[in-house]
Amino acid sequence: MVDNSHRRSVFRSIAATFCLALALASASSNAATDYTDLWWTPTESGWGVNFVQADNFVFATFFIYGTTNQPTWYTGQMTVDANGIWSGPLFVTNGTFFGATWNPAQSAIRQVGIATFAPSSDASGSLTYNVDGVPVAKQVIRQTLKTIPVGGTYAGSVFTSVTRCANPAQNGNTSRFATIGVTQTVANNITLNFSILNAGTCSFNGNAFQYGQIYQLQGANYSCGTAPALVTGLKATAQGIEGEWQGPIGGGCVEAGSFTGTLQ
Repeated sequence: MVDNSHRRSVFRSIAATFCLALALASASSNAATDYTDLWWTPTESGWGVNFVQADNFVFATFFIYGTTNQPTWYTGQMTVDANGIWSGPLFVTNGTFFGATWNPAQSAIRQVGIATFAPSSDASGSLTYNVDGVPVAKQVIRQTLKTIPVGGTYAGSVFTSVTRCANPAQNGNTSRFATIGVTQTVANNITLNFSILNAGTCSFNGNAFQYGQIYQLQGANYSCGTAPALVTGLKATAQGIEGEWQGPIGGGCVEAGSFTGTLQ
């Protein structure tokens, strides 16, 4: 264990073997939320929308129903603005019967309205759209299909940004190598242990709430902070794991960080 003053500097001190390229890659990959997932309203089983995000663009496929209660195919093409709101045209498409050879002459696309997604967190938000003048508004969350395991030992890096300190000299950004150990219980309690190269250790522990492909630890015990922290975007990736956190660390300071690691 380390004393409180050292805890507050664990993620801020300069590592002797600092690797800028890896740190920038870590910061970039976790700088913005990836909303790619299946989204739904839990009280409306059978209705939903898929988001596939590519940088600042989301392609949305809606599985909804028309005036005859039959399935209808709509797609949205949304781009994010400076306020983090995603919006763009909504289209209806027609094409060849699936059991026949595709005939391009039977393909047609028509804009029917606008779709807008306003996130309230990395796991929820409001979705509004209109189809030929008929408005729809829903509160949506990511839909969980199955428990995703994230436990393991990872080699990676950590990026932190410290702000709001009473002593402005304590504000700043750092990046460093870390070994990340993740323990996940059947009851979905998750512990994250960070062994920071030449700096010490810090850990998060709390009940994990799964939303689609991501986990949140709301009010996680943070060994290097002065109060519980919020861990968001905790996600298994093809290579390992990634996530973010935010919490107070004393002296008026608020620490926001992101991490990424490759499974060892």
